[in-house]
Amino acid sequence: MTLIEAIILGLVQGLTEFIPISSTAHLKLVPELLGWGDPGAAASAVIQFGTILAVLIYFARDVVRLIIGFFRGLATRRPFEDPDSREAWYVLAATIPILVLGVLLKDLIHGVFRSTWVVTFQLVFIAALMQIAEAYTRRKGFRPREDFNMKDAIAMGAGQCIALIPGSSRSGSTIMTALFRRIPHDYAARFSFIMSIPAITAAGVYELISEREHLASIGTTPILVAIVVAFLSGWASIWFLLRYLRTHTTHIFIYYRYALGAILAALLLSSCTSMSQQPQPQPRARYLALGDSYTIGESVDPQERFPNQLARELGIGLPSVIAKTGWTTEELSTAIDAAEVRGTYDLVTLLIGVNNQYRGRKADEYRIQFGALLQRAIGFAGGDPKRVVVVSIPDWGVTPFAEGRDRAQIAHEIDRFNAIGRDQTARAGARWVDVTPISRRSDPSLITGDNLHPSAKMYAEWVKVILPEARAALRQLR
Repeated sequence: MTLIEAIILGLVQGLTEFIPISSTAHLKLVPELLGWGDPGAAASAVIQFGTILAVLIYFARDVVRLIIGFFRGLATRRPFEDPDSREAWYVLAATIPILVLGVLLKDLIHGVFRSTWVVTFQLVFIAALMQIAEAYTRRKGFRPREDFNMKDAIAMGAGQCIALIPGSSRSGSTIMTALFRRIPHDYAARFSFIMSIPAITAAGVYELISEREHLASIGTTPILVAIVVAFLSGWASIWFLLRYLRTHTTHIFIYYRYALGAILAALLLSSCTSMSQQPQPQPRARYLALGDSYTIGESVDPQERFPNQLARELGIGLPSVIAKTGWTTEELSTAIDAAEVRGTYDLVTLLIGVNNQYRGRKADEYRIQFGALLQRAIGFAGGDPKRVVVVSIPDWGVTPFAEGRDRAQIAHEIDRFNAIGRDQTARAGARWVDVTPISRRSDPSLITGDNLHPSAKMYAEWVKVILPEARAALRQLR
C-alpha cells in the first residue's frame, strides 16, 4: 500500500464508517475506480483500527461512565435503577446478537456476502427501509428520549446484525430500526455509536490479530498514515452526524444511497455486457518470475512453487522463470543477459538477495545491483513499475539448516537487505510485499525436508499476501 493509497483509503473509511452510506461499498468502489484492486484484509484491518480509535476516544467519557455504572449496579444489586447502569445493560443487550451471529456467519460474511451485487442490493434495500421509517415517524411522531427501554435496545441490536451484510451500513441499519421505534434521530445516532463500540472493537482486534503476519507487507509509514487519516476523518464524521441529525432527517443519505446503488449497478451491468460482446477470449497475461532458489522452489513439486501457485490464483498461464539455486544479484543479472528476454510482460516478480547475505556480500553492493535488477524488471513490464512486484527476502536463520550459526545476526542482515529493497522499490514506484514475517513463524510444516527451503504450505501463505498486489498490477492493463 502506497502513501497515496493509505491516505485515500483512510479518508474513505473514516468518512463512511459512521455516516449511513456504507463504508464497505465505498471501499470496494473507490479502489476499483482508481485501478488499485482489493486493498487486502491486512490493509482493511489497519484502516478500520483508525475508526475504532475515533469512536473510542470521542465517547471516552461515556464509556468510562457506563463501565462505572455497570459495576455500581452490580454492587447495589439494582442494575436497572441507576441510569448509567441501565444504559450499560442496554448496550450489552444490543451487542450480544451481533457477536453471536458474527461468529456463526463468518464464512458467509467473508464469502458470498462480499459480492458486489449483494453490496449494491443492500445499498438500495436499506435506503428504501430508511425512507419508509422516516415516513412512519413523520406520521406517528417521536417518543420522548426518556422512554428509551430494553425493547428499543434489542431492536437496534437486531438492526446492527443486518450490518453484517456488506452494503447495509451499521449506522444506517441501526438508525432505521430506531426510527421504526419512534426514537429521535440524534438520540438514535448517539446510542448507535455507543452500542457499536464493543462489536467493532472486537471485530477490529480479531482482524488485526488474524492479519498480524501480513501487516509488515504494508509498511510502517503507510500503516501509521492510514490509521491517523481514518481516525481524524472518523472523528469528524461522528461530530458531523450527531449535529446534523439534531435538525435534519436522513433523507440526504437515502438519496445518496440510491444514487450510489445505481452507479454500482450500471458498472456491473456494463461489465457483464462488455464481456458478452467479446466472443474471442482475451490472451492470457504474461508473467515473468525472477529470482533464486526461493523462486524455483527447492524440494517442492514444480506446481507448488510460489510463481505457479500465484499464476493459478490469478487465472493466467504458467510463468516464465529465470532463477537458480545459489544465485546472487550479479548472477541473476548475467543469466538475464543470456536468456535474451523478449517481449513485454504483464506481471514481473523479483525475489533476490539471500545469497548476497549468505556469502557475506556488502549491503552497498546489493543496493547498486538490486537497483539495476529492479530497473530491468520494470523494463520487462513495459516500463510500468506498478506491474512489478518485489518480494522480500525470507529469513533462513530460523530454519534447522542454520543450527549453530548466529541466528540474530542473520536476521539483522536480512532485515538490512530488505530495508534496502523496500526503499529502492518505493523510489522506483513498484510494489513491495513482505513475506519475511511468514518465514519466521515457528512451524516445522512450513519447511521442506531439506531443512532450509519453504514448503508448499509456506508458499501458499506467501501467495495470500502477494495476490492483492499482483491483481492490482494486472489491473494496470485495463
